[in-house]
Amino acid sequence: MKKKTNFDLYLEEQLKSPDFAERFGKAGEAWDVAIQLASLRKKAGLSQKDLAKRVGTSQ
Repeated sequence: MKKKTNFDLYLEEQLKSPDFAERFGKAGEAWDVAIQLASLRKKAGLSQKDLAKRVGTSQ
């Protein structure tokens, strides 16, 4: 069994708060979407600048 780091212990304690746990979960979901978007952008052969231009925003 892997020894828990100070961060593991801190996170475990913070996740006891329902508000923190909800925000932590939403941040994880947003990260998943960002990773998927980057992967699809690369697959389409678009740079960050190209994608930004297509959706009407800045890089």
